[in-house]
Amino acid sequence: MGLQKTSLIDYPGIVAAVVFLPLCNFRCPWCHNSPLVNRAESETADLIPLDTVNTLLLKRRSVLEGIVISGGEPTLTKELPDLISLYKNMGFKVKLDTNGSRSDILEKLLSHKTYRPDYIAIDLKLPPNRYVEVGGDGNELLKSIEMIKQSSVAHELRTIVLPGTNGTTSDIQEMALLIDDTTPWYFSPFRPGSCLDPSWNLLPPTSESEVARAADYARSLGKRAYVRGINQNLSKH
Repeated sequence: MGLQKTSLIDYPGIVAAVVFLPLCNFRCPWCHNSPLVNRAESETADLIPLDTVNTLLLKRRSVLEGIVISGGEPTLTKELPDLISLYKNMGFKVKLDTNGSRSDILEKLLSHKTYRPDYIAIDLKLPPNRYVEVGGDGNELLKSIEMIKQSSVAHELRTIVLPGTNGTTSDIQEMALLIDDTTPWYFSPFRPGSCLDPSWNLLPPTSESEVARAADYARSLGKRAYVRGINQNLSKH
């Protein structure tokens, strides 16, 4: 697994470490975590053993308030419920990052207090009818989003604004239909480099104005849209 020892942005309002679990069931060409996505690469990548990660986290308990479990796609890891429970028992708040593809696992997590995350972020990559483009199922995404909306768990949706891919007004309109007016929706820029599909590394990064424009349009639809990874003054909260 991978580890980012400290993050001030991945868990809103919380100083957290980020744990990256290997493997993913999607093949997003813009993904920058290819060593975690591909099984062959993950087996040979310079990943940190789980026991080592947990020892480091214990040592940093006085600094950290939370743990973000990301990936890859964490719901593919069968030990995920136990891992969440472990971190909660250590005294950490736990945030789960997921692509929303496994509503059955999400339901299991939400049904049991011992391994229910304190915060869930679901990636909203594309309009649901286009999820087949990345190997996903839009219906599973819909189930997962509805499930977290009905839960008492704090949550957000997040979208990377991709060059020429998902930032049109019609794209945002379709994605906005999945989000109620109280759920935070975060927009962030695409940055080339180490993409799963090397051809995406040749594309320009998303401009700050494109990201701000996407968030502004989502707000015009009545959504709680915010930006991450750009000058916050470009787009008011």
